[in-house]
Amino acid sequence: METVRQRTVAPGAGFHAPVDIAVLTDKGRAEFTRLAREERSLDWDRRRADDYVFKMAAAADVAR
Repeated sequence: METVRQRTVAPGAGFHAPVDIAVLTDKGRAEFTRLAREERSLDWDRRRADDYVFKMAAAADVAR
């Protein structure tokens, strides 16, 4: 996803300052597709926790 500045019309009724809005790019669509495919895999629960388990184990080693 990327952000772009929303254009506004000249001051008048309902005028508001420019706002950054999110825009889904082709790269973002591909990433959402990849994540959806991974979530459907049989080992998703284990893979989702791997990063946290690794960080906790590394922190425990440092604390020793």
